[in-house]
Amino acid sequence: MNKSITAIVFIAASLLTACGGGAGGGYGGGSVTPPAATPTPSAQGNLPLSESVAGSAAWVDPSSHKTLYFLDVDTPTGATCTGACLSIWPVFAPDAHAQASGNVTIFTRSDGTGKQFAYQGHPLYTFSGDSGADQANGDNFPDFGGHWHVARPNASSATPPPGGGSCTGIYC
Repeated sequence: MNKSITAIVFIAASLLTACGGGAGGGYGGGSVTPPAATPTPSAQGNLPLSESVAGSAAWVDPSSHKTLYFLDVDTPTGATCTGACLSIWPVFAPDAHAQASGNVTIFTRSDGTGKQFAYQGHPLYTFSGDSGADQANGDNFPDFGGHWHVARPNASSATPPPGGGSCTGIYC
């Protein structure tokens, strides 16, 4: 009988400790913390973020931190990257909560593939040749009738490129 009581006390103590009833357990004062609240999506959705890419500020996709690019022959009224181009240069599309802000706008693509972000009127894309954050493998890449460039925040058409050269503004 003595062995049965010892076993019951041992099991009860083990259960109490496992459930957080011992010293330092539970939510009140110890090693166990309550689960984190689920974050609420931003009212502006997935607007591009400015981060350092290859040593200078660039727009990036907030979910993957991949660099955003634009094609210099695209116009503020439409995107020339369609069809096969989109498999190499995927569209940076707004999520359901996205709202335009400042020089970042949202437009409906004329090819029927949905909405897309644009910066200073230039549609934004990621590059399939970038495998992760802080890469700019598509910068100055000649493809699909023009050259691809990293989209840089705070650029204006009157801003000369860093270090000189012939490009200006967001084309640098």
